[in-house]
Amino acid sequence: MAVEKIPSEEIFDQATANLIVKAGLGLSIGVVASALLFKRRMWPVTFFTGAGVGAAYADAQRMFDSVDVLGRSTSGNPAVTKSS
Repeated sequence: MAVEKIPSEEIFDQATANLIVKAGLGLSIGVVASALLFKRRMWPVTFFTGAGVGAAYADAQRMFDSVDVLGRSTSGNPAVTKSS
């Protein structure tokens, strides 16, 4: 018998996977940039890892807090026209 997930659990799983991928990508870019361009300093690794975590955080906020933007819902629902 399969266990059904509630939508917030699926969003949390997606946000966690997104965090792991983007932080790992930032870490790898930081390591390469540090080795090739910055004489093996630590700050490029920290900077790019932080940028990846920040991008993942912004995406997670967008996933959990879907809002109407210019009359269109970002949650996948049809756009509701607003009367002026």
